[in-house]
Amino acid sequence: MLTSELRAFIQNIPKAELHCHLEGSIQPATLLKLALSNSIELPFENEAGARNFFEFKNLNQFIDILSFTASTLKTANDFETVTVELGADAARQKITYREVFLSYDAHQRRGIPWHIVNEGIARGRKIAQEKYNVEMWFIADIDRTTEKEVSLNMVELAHASRHDVGIIGIGMDSKEAGNPASRHKAAFERAKELGFRLVAHAGEDVGPESVWDALSMGIERIDHGVRAIEENKLVQHLVDIQIPLTICPVSNIQLKVFPTMAQHSIKQLMDAGVFVTINSDDPPMFGADVVENYLQVAETFNLIAADIEKLARNSFKAAFMDDVKSSKYLKEFTEKVAQLRTELFNEV
Repeated sequence: MLTSELRAFIQNIPKAELHCHLEGSIQPATLLKLALSNSIELPFENEAGARNFFEFKNLNQFIDILSFTASTLKTANDFETVTVELGADAARQKITYREVFLSYDAHQRRGIPWHIVNEGIARGRKIAQEKYNVEMWFIADIDRTTEKEVSLNMVELAHASRHDVGIIGIGMDSKEAGNPASRHKAAFERAKELGFRLVAHAGEDVGPESVWDALSMGIERIDHGVRAIEENKLVQHLVDIQIPLTICPVSNIQLKVFPTMAQHSIKQLMDAGVFVTINSDDPPMFGADVVENYLQVAETFNLIAADIEKLARNSFKAAFMDDVKSSKYLKEFTEKVAQLRTELFNEV
């Protein structure tokens, strides 16, 4: 049982989030409004129905549901709305910096022009900074099931408007089984040429071989990576190179990667010395935001304040910031943690 002091510490400690999907972060109430305004028929009529709709049995089914949810976004105002809501949600959780996945492939297939997505996110990102003091950047995600030419085109689109939208990196998601990251090597090489930071989902639906494959692409962070625990050689390699894992614990349980939180690999990875961060993935769809992910991990594995501090500090250290900005965030982090320790634990 977590103490009230540790709960308050988790709620109020500054955080960065590095693994959160724009399309998977649409709240049920907003989803209903978007569908109504865009004349889209939903298979549910209220927020409770939306939560039932979000129930799924595996990763592939979840991705299909996510694609349907994304279909409610049609106008620049729609993209602005969900981006601003991400800022408000971050402020509520004391997330001061957020890197968000953008799956343009899902919108391109529906015929939504890139400039529409671009315009809405650019406006929403600015409002989130001004209204909530939340800094947001975006990672354009390659759908690993698409053709190589499509992923290359997406990299070029991202490059053409990277400053307007705040696109900082290129990533990869979607159905992992049967779709190795290395299929899109040319797109990742082009992204690196253009100065993008590189990440990839791996080690979630597929085991260590998927993580090794992603690492061969020169990525700088692994999104998930939790099944690396299945191979000692890989775990040691992750420790040696200190590549961050952006783990989403509740998501992994909901998607049946592990049967229960107690069987999750996160504590084993932490104890082994792997660089671990905690994130939410698709909060409304999994019924757990970043704070709830911290709380569940802390309670399950009897974490103490020092563990929480390290995890939260890791989130800033793993972010794609330059040294000056990183130093600023870490200084603010250290000062706030000292204040919280004094207020909550009477530490001097």
